[in-house]
Amino acid sequence: MINIVISGYIGYSNCGDDAILLSICEGIKKLNIEANITALSNNPTLTSKTNNINSVYRFNWREVIKAIKSADIIISGGGSLLQDTTSTRSLLYYLGIIKIAKLYKKKVMLYANGIGPIYKKINRMITKSIVNKVDVITLRDELSYKDLNSIGVSKPNIYVTADPVFNMNIPNNDYKKILQDENIPLDKPLVGVLFREWKNLKYEREIAIVCDNLIVNNNINIVLIPMEYKEDIEISKRIRDEMKNTAYVIDKNLDSNSIMGLIGEMNMIISMRLHALLFAALSSIPMVGVVYDPKVSCYLDKLDMPSAGNIQDLDVNKLNNIIEDIFNNYYGYVEKLDKIKVQMKDKAELNNKYLLDVIDS
Repeated sequence: MINIVISGYIGYSNCGDDAILLSICEGIKKLNIEANITALSNNPTLTSKTNNINSVYRFNWREVIKAIKSADIIISGGGSLLQDTTSTRSLLYYLGIIKIAKLYKKKVMLYANGIGPIYKKINRMITKSIVNKVDVITLRDELSYKDLNSIGVSKPNIYVTADPVFNMNIPNNDYKKILQDENIPLDKPLVGVLFREWKNLKYEREIAIVCDNLIVNNNINIVLIPMEYKEDIEISKRIRDEMKNTAYVIDKNLDSNSIMGLIGEMNMIISMRLHALLFAALSSIPMVGVVYDPKVSCYLDKLDMPSAGNIQDLDVNKLNNIIEDIFNNYYGYVEKLDKIKVQMKDKAELNNKYLLDVIDS
């Protein structure tokens, strides 16, 4: 029996990070090894129930150290864990887990991480010192490789793979029922709109104008979907309220499978949320990304999908033109995603290959 501990942004009802954990667990199960998985979570009860794994409270250090001591390998798993944009405290937490693991001579894998940005000199020095001692690193994009390289991390084997959600199975439930329960008519094509609050910027009016233009010119219905419910529901409602035409908000706290299934019912999405874009790619749904973080721009490039540019200087005319091009060349976008998502899946599967290599070493 292999004991695996997973550290990440777990138990915060963040749909993208929940999907990452689910995909890592699914990947481990496909390795045909007997594995006992424990996740360090902010909500251990929910994490255990949702993923059918063990879980301990991530800030109960006695339990965390106990789990690490009994582990064979620690996975620092997915997402942008090693960065100080959110806070130095967050960075030091994840580095602390790695440091403790190495103190107990445990194998450590950085699994499909997004690295950076790490701005503070002291944080870069600490990151270099600790991460150079891990056993293997897989990264979800080339930008993370450059950031890690610039910090001076070079001793472990480092591989650029892909975000683990590309390994997820597309749910086959009837997610139209969610739309029907929210009284959203299905008589027209649907465009999903997924935005988040960011640095006190106000962009509801611009997005509302774009959505109104879509309704008038393309005869569609707008569906505003909160990806992370507590964070996104208010801005979703404000965009709706700014609009001249009727739009619909999914006013429910949905799990990652439901969000993925719901995005699969859309004809197109406009999104700031990275994992909304990745969910769309899995279902070959054309998309426009709005960039708030370099990781969004990086993955739009990998998917060969259009960017509306940075949220700080959003250009309504540019966004309108991109959307019109998607509608005019719709099946070309779909065919492009059909091919690229297969390549991304192959790259995402490498995460599990390298995990197995470390376990067997």
